Amino acid sequence: MAENAEDLYHSIGQALADCVAEPWSEIRLHIDVIVNSIGLTGEYLRENGALTDLDVRQLDHSVTRAIRQFHKVSHRSGNASWMGADFILRPDGQFQLKLTDDDASRTESRDA
Repeated sequence: MAENAEDLYHSIGQALADCVAEPWSEIRLHIDVIVNSIGLTGEYLRENGALTDLDVRQLDHSVTRAIRQFHKVSHRSGNASWMGADFILRPDGQFQLKLTDDDASRTESRDA
């Protein structure tokens, strides 16, 4: 399992891209961390602009493991606790990560 954040971002992004079989312009994965459980929901924008639910059951278990690992890595590096995140992927591989802490008062964004 990858230990650094960049490898984990790549793993999550690749799994999302592999999950959608049709052309898309954006994929959004919503992550909730509750104690030791990871909840996932998502949607994607088709190229024509239609919003479609993402079938997160198609995601490999490696995504959940990568999210758990990222949660651990981010806490070890001194980042404040986060309990939710939005991972937004674009077809060119660029992504945005928005972290929300447990009282939803802080949102941190990361573009790569």
